[in-house]
Formats: sequence, structure tokens, C-alpha cells
Amino acid sequence: LGFSYQPRLYGSPDFANKKLGVAVFVDGCFWHKCPRHYRAPKQNSSFWKRKIENNIKRDRFINKRLKEEGWKVIRIWEHDINRMIK
Repeated sequence: LGFSYQPRLYGSPDFANKKLGVAVFVDGCFWHKCPRHYRAPKQNSSFWKRKIENNIKRDRFINKRLKEEGWKVIRIWEHDINRMIK
């Protein structure tokens, strides 16, 4: 389909098709705070809360910048991939 794996592109998408201008990110349910599966760790909770919230802010910033550069951004949850291959 013309997608390359881990292309050298701002934000480090998992896949991209430069000809179509499409960047695809596969977001882990824990690391990107999936509303369906995320469970906050009980230990070191203040660290993890900050870490995960910063990940979400970074995701929004990356989406905005890529869109400003003319890219279409697709984000897929880890659980959606798992469901597709079962």
C-alpha cells in the first residue's frame, strides 16, 4: 500500500505514506491513556500521572504540527489492532 514502517518523520509515526501524506500511529492503551483500558498504577502514581499526561500533550502537539504541514494523521488504539488479528 506504499506505507513505510517507522519512517524518519516528525513525531515518529509507526507507518507513513509520504506520497499520500498519511501518518499512522498505533497508541498503546497504557502509554496513551486509552479511555477503555487504562488503569493508573498504584505505585509511584504521581510520576505515572505526569508521564501519561505529558504523552497525551505530546500526541496533540504532534497531530497539530503534522496537520499544519499537510499530513493526515491516523491514530489507532493497541486494542483495535489486537481485535483485528484475533
